[in-house]
Amino acid sequence: MRDALQMLFEAEAEFSIKVEGTSTLPYASRVQLLQFPQGTFVLKLVRPLPHEMLEGALFRMLFAVDDQRFEGIISLIGRDGYLQYRFHLPASLIQADRRRHQRFPFRPRENAYVIAQEAGIPGIGVAGPLVNISMGGLALRVDRALRMDDGVRVPVNSALFERGKGFPRLRIQDLPLLRLLEGRGISAHASERGSELILGMSFAGMRLEEETALARSLGFREVMYRGGQPLRTDGAAGQGRPAGSRGEPAEDGVPALEEFDPGGAGAPREITVLVRLQRRTTRLVLVMASGPLRESIQELLRRQGYHRQEAVEDLEQLRPLCQPGQRRALPGLVLADLALARSGDTEPLAAVRIIERQLAQLAGIRTAILCEEVDPTLLLAQETVTRFLPYPAGIGDQWVETLDAMLDADPDSPGL
Repeated sequence: MRDALQMLFEAEAEFSIKVEGTSTLPYASRVQLLQFPQGTFVLKLVRPLPHEMLEGALFRMLFAVDDQRFEGIISLIGRDGYLQYRFHLPASLIQADRRRHQRFPFRPRENAYVIAQEAGIPGIGVAGPLVNISMGGLALRVDRALRMDDGVRVPVNSALFERGKGFPRLRIQDLPLLRLLEGRGISAHASERGSELILGMSFAGMRLEEETALARSLGFREVMYRGGQPLRTDGAAGQGRPAGSRGEPAEDGVPALEEFDPGGAGAPREITVLVRLQRRTTRLVLVMASGPLRESIQELLRRQGYHRQEAVEDLEQLRPLCQPGQRRALPGLVLADLALARSGDTEPLAAVRIIERQLAQLAGIRTAILCEEVDPTLLLAQETVTRFLPYPAGIGDQWVETLDAMLDADPDSPGL
């Protein structure tokens, strides 16, 4: 125990502690000070403990050192400084088997995908297909690592992922019966297998409802894994993957727009007079090279009531339309083609950052970026006001509902 705690302290690794016997969120922490003679240590937490937390409160700590995981019970002594708390050392440690939770492997054709961000901008975002998952964590094959400030790809190697690195934003998409799961992860191991890098993460801070949803998904996956054929929501037999939220699988591997736009569409809704008026009076500018595709998008928007629309070839031509002091209103919406900023094998996220920087100089106009498909790494930019609309597969009512939500035309629609 002494050696394990000493190694944990020296590694300055992040680990979790959780109030024993409750369903509260774990606290991410690091060992700030070890005092073996006194039988105490000081932990620095990411967020403060409640003021009403009493001395003697029990916490379960879980940490990894030297390819082994340990857990033990510690008790609170009191506050020792800002975000620093003194605890009694655990009386003993037990080995926590990393595989005490059943793990479910995922094949590439199942399309389950993981993206994770280690911090806010600047920071590193990683993306890749899910390799396996359990109630305690997951493993993914890291296909890409990108700088979040400019979207530039960085070389993938195990040195990027030291044990204990926190990933405060973790998104898993397209699990059975679970379109999207969000949470927080901590790097547990990174191993290179030839040209591939497998990153293992343990979950941290997962809420009770998220745990319930994941347990339901993995229970469904277990039935599938054993060869069962549960019914889809439309009554048909499953074909190796569950139906989506509407009982319809994605077509041709391109997810429906709703899977990528949490601020956009839900179930079909009645088009109110307010929505129609908002569409009719909004000045909309489409930034796209001329051609049949641009004409088809303009026609779609026209049919849906967006009559005050203009089209320009590039962002430079957009600039004069967005200058203040004009006799007419500034554009309420800009639809910009991602292809305008992409060249060669440039990452889609890098192209998004280029467009965002140019548009940021134009009074922060609401922007929807049009792309042939929504690359999963674009979700790393989802915290911005930008929305991503796929074409041509995504063109339709869902497209227009997303634009309505961006304008906040419907009081019941989600905000930006």
